[in-house]
Amino acid sequence: MYNKKSKYIILMFISVLFLSGCTGSKNIQDLTYIVSIGLDYDKSKDEYTAYLQGLNFANVAKQEGTRPIEPIPTFVGSASGKTLNMAVSNLYKLTRPPLFFGHTKALVLSRDLLENKFKEVLEDVGRNRSLRPSLELFTTDMNMEEVFSAKGLFDYPPVYTVLLTEEKVESLQDEIETMSLMHFLREYYEPMGTAFIPNIRIDQDSWKSGDKLPLLYLDGYNVFQDAQLMGHISSEDSILVDWLMKDHSTLNYSLFKEEDLLSTFKLSSKKPKVKYSKEDSGFPKFSLEVNVEAELLEKINDVPYEELQSTLEDSIEKRVETVYNRGLENQMDLYDVGVKWFRSHPKEFKKLKEDKSFYLTDNSLDKVKVNVNIKHFNAYRYEKRQ
Repeated sequence: MYNKKSKYIILMFISVLFLSGCTGSKNIQDLTYIVSIGLDYDKSKDEYTAYLQGLNFANVAKQEGTRPIEPIPTFVGSASGKTLNMAVSNLYKLTRPPLFFGHTKALVLSRDLLENKFKEVLEDVGRNRSLRPSLELFTTDMNMEEVFSAKGLFDYPPVYTVLLTEEKVESLQDEIETMSLMHFLREYYEPMGTAFIPNIRIDQDSWKSGDKLPLLYLDGYNVFQDAQLMGHISSEDSILVDWLMKDHSTLNYSLFKEEDLLSTFKLSSKKPKVKYSKEDSGFPKFSLEVNVEAELLEKINDVPYEELQSTLEDSIEKRVETVYNRGLENQMDLYDVGVKWFRSHPKEFKKLKEDKSFYLTDNSLDKVKVNVNIKHFNAYRYEKRQ
């Protein structure tokens, strides 16, 4: 008969046998972690180039209260091929420790690829089970190796750049929001939706440490309408679109009257109210109403409160209308006013798809109405009329 001690010994032995199944796993320091993928396309050669930004465990591991004294190198690999899989496969046989894509956080596409092979790449990426749909999507018109070689300040590794930073602040101030692949695809395949991909560039002039320090920043959106690339909008216009369409975005705003700077404000707003006209024109006709809360940051010139408020409202109205018209010139619905309208007008939507025409015209926007509530004055004094 077995005693209790014998039973425990047998159970421990069986447990060890089950644990032995983990012996084939790799140690974290024995893998090359690919954190970013860059894709380019050469139309003259009909050839793809894949760029991989690799980190090993020493690049990302931190000890509490310490940081590396010596700069940590950044590794960028590249290879070409007739297909994306062939390009990446050419790097596999040249890489030890082996590549690991389980922690890839960013996908960067060149302008040439965006204009020539974008739909094909979306399909290839969507079929790749190694890439998560939560990875961030970017475009660039700069040298891909230089983008991947850029570091954070104080020689911090690339995980501290805008390309890889995971921080999601509750409020974006004068910033362009990043876009996950999953969110982009949801908007991209929407028949009336407008989809955005932020463009990433290198700044060479703002920071120096003896030599110039190349740092990454987001410079405007590439805009897609009905699954077609329609063009690029500037950083300034992109920030206003984010501020208007996203509840968690704030905007620093300089108020001018003619050429004189009156004041500077911090503005926040909720999504604009879209009021559609009942006219049966076959196209949406609408007005925008925007409710804005303002904080006075600086008082440059002294004007009465009522004049300050009305001037700020007029200025924002003109700015919102200007950005809308810039989008209209390139057949972009930057404020997504068409989506709701066509969902309730199926006949007009069907006719639109048959005609393949854009649904906004010069007469679509009736007016923009902005209501400003200045809630904070930061010790500046204003007397309101009763």
